[in-house]
Amino acid sequence: MKALILSDEINQFHWSMLKSVLLVLSILPASQGILHLWQTTEGSSQIMVGFFAISMMSTLFVLCFWSALKASVVQFEQEQASAFENGIVQIYRYIPMLSLASMLSYLVIQF
Repeated sequence: MKALILSDEINQFHWSMLKSVLLVLSILPASQGILHLWQTTEGSSQIMVGFFAISMMSTLFVLCFWSALKASVVQFEQEQASAFENGIVQIYRYIPMLSLASMLSYLVIQF
């Protein structure tokens, strides 16, 4: 049985990509929690909750975009990368940005 052995640089890239996707996926529970909080408050409290929601969600969107952008423009200093490793990098490079775009599309359609 053959083992899949990736270089340390590819392994670190894999984990940073997974962290980026999990950060993007954290947008959905945060937005649902804020929406529930906003709907349960009344009157002038909704304004305060709205400002809090805008600041928190904009910060989360900026962090997600930065993380996805960082994963999509990573450069490797590896001279002897195998074709398989290059294929993994080419596929993984765009997954965080695609997940961010799909999450934002979903949120726009829902609200």
